[in-house]
Amino acid sequence: MAEETNWYRIKDLERKTGVPRRNVHFYLQQGLLHPPRRTGRTMAYYDDGHVAELTHIRAARESGTPLFAIKAQLAARSGAGAAAGTPARRGRPRVREDMREKVLELGCRMFLSKGYRATAVSDITSRLEVGKGTFYYYFPDKDELFLECAPRIFQALFATSWNKIRQERDPLRRLERRAEAVLPVLDQFCAVLALCREALQSRDAKIRAMGKQTITSICRPLEDDLSKGIASGLIRPLDARATSVMLVGVMESLQYFDAIGTRQSAVQFRDAVSTLVTAGIRSADDADE
Repeated sequence: MAEETNWYRIKDLERKTGVPRRNVHFYLQQGLLHPPRRTGRTMAYYDDGHVAELTHIRAARESGTPLFAIKAQLAARSGAGAAAGTPARRGRPRVREDMREKVLELGCRMFLSKGYRATAVSDITSRLEVGKGTFYYYFPDKDELFLECAPRIFQALFATSWNKIRQERDPLRRLERRAEAVLPVLDQFCAVLALCREALQSRDAKIRAMGKQTITSICRPLEDDLSKGIASGLIRPLDARATSVMLVGVMESLQYFDAIGTRQSAVQFRDAVSTLVTAGIRSADDADE
């Protein structure tokens, strides 16, 4: 005997799952939910499957899981259900990924130039000459856009330098190469740090976690190089974690040179940073050689 299906109006679904209707509509557009049963142009009914999907989405979002990963999880659940005899969910309409990419690219540029708080959804939609509905079709809010933009911004800054740094085995030279990689994109690097500071003060736990994750991804490689240098005797004993944070501060302070009217070439910048870094942390035995 088939189980009876429970049907819910959107307001009942909101109350049962704690998910606002705007988010429900967004998840439908993105294909995370199976289509509701429609009995008219504006009348839709949702079932227990929607309740289960929304419960999963809400729990995953609260744990910081990004939407693309949640979508994969739901697809796997749906596939398992179909294999067990449950009808699979119908696919969503084709999404214009080119527009989504344009929103992401512009979001990255505006977050870098204006900061997180000063960037508004209306800034993005007006520049793209689209309505806010188009933005919300791809992202439920500005926070979700930022969560996708932050790692993209950071990776793009050093995409051409990773291989050169990765090939260097000497920890002191690796630190120098990291400094060399920052100098050509110093303004953008400082903008990323400013974004991280904003993120760390956000009320949203996911935004704070992204700020912490990005700062860690900047400092952790420095800490690793310092620890390896200490272990090999090239670097004098010091607190690798605290020193990694201070080295990031040294790089950020270079942005003040223009403010005080000091003109230096990229080579002068590189030599100054290299001297400061290596002379300040090199072990006494290694310095004498």
